[in-house]
Amino acid sequence: MERTRLSCSLSNLRLSNVSLEELQGWIFTSAGVACFSLSFVTARLALRGFDPALIALARGAGAGLVAVACVWSGNYSLPNSKQILRLFVAAVGIVFIFPIFTTVALQSVPASHAATIAAILPLLTAVFGSLRKREKAPVSFWLFAGFGTFVVICFMMSRSNGLRPGFADLLIVIACIACAYGYAEGGLVSQEIGGWRAICWILVFSTPLAVTLLGSYILWKGGVRQVDSPSAWFGLLYQILVSQFLGFAFYYRGLALGGVAKMSQVQQFQSVLAVLAAGIILAERIDIRLWVVLGLLLVAVVASRWSLQSRAGT
Repeated sequence: MERTRLSCSLSNLRLSNVSLEELQGWIFTSAGVACFSLSFVTARLALRGFDPALIALARGAGAGLVAVACVWSGNYSLPNSKQILRLFVAAVGIVFIFPIFTTVALQSVPASHAATIAAILPLLTAVFGSLRKREKAPVSFWLFAGFGTFVVICFMMSRSNGLRPGFADLLIVIACIACAYGYAEGGLVSQEIGGWRAICWILVFSTPLAVTLLGSYILWKGGVRQVDSPSAWFGLLYQILVSQFLGFAFYYRGLALGGVAKMSQVQQFQSVLAVLAAGIILAERIDIRLWVVLGLLLVAVVASRWSLQSRAGT
């Protein structure tokens, strides 16, 4: 009898631990998404005083130097060779391709427009996460993921007034594909070494190249011109400290706790928050078409999340 009670109490403890771990995953992922939601808006602010190449390169170099300080002060053990390779591949997307391509695109499109296209990020992240872990997602998941992507493609075509999307749209899509793979790969490594250490090592491995590119660019431009705009400086500092560092630390921690496919769907709310921020901070006009697109994308996210949960329960 006592053994039975002990066994039941242990089972309840395991269930409560699992629930607590998933709850923490939602909290950390949501915190990361909240940080990311101002990325496009602050990039537009930074463009008021800095050119896009400087913003993108300073973002990786600045966050990398902060990460070097964290790794050195924390005396973190070096990841193994396979983990280093995976983290470096993730860095290509999230430290270089995504910041450079999106910052260039934001010169010609509003932040709300970019945020809506970037709504494909969570679905792409879930796809890459499932493929990398060799997990077979149900057919319904892929249908919902395809529906979300179809909605974004239709939005792009309607904004470009034709069947061919604009150059800025293509840059954002390429950036999202590269970033989604970086999210998924970094999230999987976070399950092995922790979310904080994962983003620190990603940035540390990127620092030599990022600093070299930034220094070369500044020399080529003949120095950095004086910028008196407080909003531009705020945007640049936010890009470095929050978008490239703190947000990733929270986000990877959440993916590590709750799983890449499941937790990545929280990021869909980033588009809604980003659109609201663009309307409030940048006074961008938010038309009804954009809200319809966001609503359909949220439906796709909820449905894909439900399909994964149904598969787990069978």
